[in-house]
Amino acid sequence: MTSRAPSDEVWGVVTVHRPAEVPPLLADLAPQVTGIIVVDDGSGSEFDSIRAEIASSGAQVVALEHNSGIATALNRGIRGALDNGASAIVTFDQDSTIAPGFVDALRAAWERARTHRIPAGPVVPEFFADVSQAGSPTRHGVVYAAHAIQSGMYLPAEVVDRVGLMDDALFIDLVDTDFELRCLDADMPCIVASGLRLPHRLGARYRIPGPLGALLPTLTLSTPFRYYYRARNRIVLARRHPRHRARLRRDARADYAYFLIAWMLATPRSTMRKLLVAGFRDGRAERMGRMGPALSADAARVTWRIRPLPDALPR
Repeated sequence: MTSRAPSDEVWGVVTVHRPAEVPPLLADLAPQVTGIIVVDDGSGSEFDSIRAEIASSGAQVVALEHNSGIATALNRGIRGALDNGASAIVTFDQDSTIAPGFVDALRAAWERARTHRIPAGPVVPEFFADVSQAGSPTRHGVVYAAHAIQSGMYLPAEVVDRVGLMDDALFIDLVDTDFELRCLDADMPCIVASGLRLPHRLGARYRIPGPLGALLPTLTLSTPFRYYYRARNRIVLARRHPRHRARLRRDARADYAYFLIAWMLATPRSTMRKLLVAGFRDGRAERMGRMGPALSADAARVTWRIRPLPDALPR
């Protein structure tokens, strides 16, 4: 991508899909950025009224005709922000919330690294939904990210110029991991803004009964179709990033244990197994993009054997 003249404009990009309301995030984000682009990832015409409310708040709204995946939605927003002269973009999911000064803290972390000539690319909060993203510290208080989730990510335009955009073909799941590793390979590693927190609703939490519950009292489960993409993209990333084999193998072991638990808790188990097997198969064959309609219909029939806990937003 082409280089740009420097500016001080930071834009927010927020992706939404079938939002129940105008995300409260928008009101908190507006005073912290130059402008906001909200990308609706194929929610459909029944959400026209909510999109109109979002537009009336001053945000630019981009409505994708079909559900195209988080990578495509982010890329549409990032391109729009850059076209508006953004020097940096902060990306969010609709389920995140922020405190005053959040964006300034991200920018300050990046500027600190830049001042001390420490290579740095995207910046993420130290805590995402109470999970630490911090890795090893370096000089002058700069801390590298052990992993980087895209919601709450500060993305300088020069990073996009060198690394490019998110990979649309991954569709959803591990899109941010792929981008993080590409940044690392470009000598623009992700860093964290120390002490900064991003509350985020991760999904439905469940209490597990029986002997397994003694080891794992609660568990967050995703929508069943997501397990296909995570299984597929695990295979893809392992092939794509051989320099990071040790980390990816470690992450994969954790995912495979999670897949096993999801299979045990799914109804019918045979369909969850079908989703996972299809994901592994398509990953090896490098069949990318959105899953086929027949498999999507199968995924929609999967439910969980346990009941969710009352909804709560992490601190």
